[in-house]
Amino acid sequence: MKIRTVSRHLNRRLAGAFTLIELLVVIAIIALLAALTLGGFQYAQQAAGRNKTTASLAAIKSGLEQYKEKFGEYPAVPDDLGSDSGTYGGVDVKRGGAAMLYQALSGDGNNYIKLNGAAAALSDGEVSAEEIPNSINSNLPPQMIFASGVKKGTDGLRFLIDGFGRPFQYTKGGDPNAINPTYDIWSYGHLDSGTKPKDDLNAKKSATETATWIKNW
Repeated sequence: MKIRTVSRHLNRRLAGAFTLIELLVVIAIIALLAALTLGGFQYAQQAAGRNKTTASLAAIKSGLEQYKEKFGEYPAVPDDLGSDSGTYGGVDVKRGGAAMLYQALSGDGNNYIKLNGAAAALSDGEVSAEEIPNSINSNLPPQMIFASGVKKGTDGLRFLIDGFGRPFQYTKGGDPNAINPTYDIWSYGHLDSGTKPKDDLNAKKSATETATWIKNW
């Protein structure tokens, strides 16, 4: 009797326990759900970044058309500042064009604008009375402006960023690497950290190179 009782008790415990295969299946399902959730989150982030970039790009293009109407031509970046770069989101990108776009649209400073000739002080985050005549939009949305480490009212480098926190790219028409006769403006989109994007004419014409780009051509 005692042996039968122990046997029945043991059988009930085994019947109620998970086998190794069942545990592995559960773990696999949890891992799959986690991967799907992470993938969905990353996709949502990328979609939000692209939407924000598209909206910002439209605003910049509108501002550039107003700039041309006001000053007779599209702005350009001084040759010695065109290659100015920095690392953002793990990607090394040029920021001279983005600094020029900020100054051209806001009127805050002009040392990154080739059209205006003489260099001025770096932007201080405020449009002064003297700068108002050069302003296209002195109230650019804060989320479009990168000014990390720069206090308002102090000189520093400010530039326009895309929805991924990286500087917009710009090439004036007539440049050997320009596609449009007016200007090229683009965002590299959701590049992975460590990527080295190109901006020459061949890269711009490549469907592979520009797969993630948000551009005006």
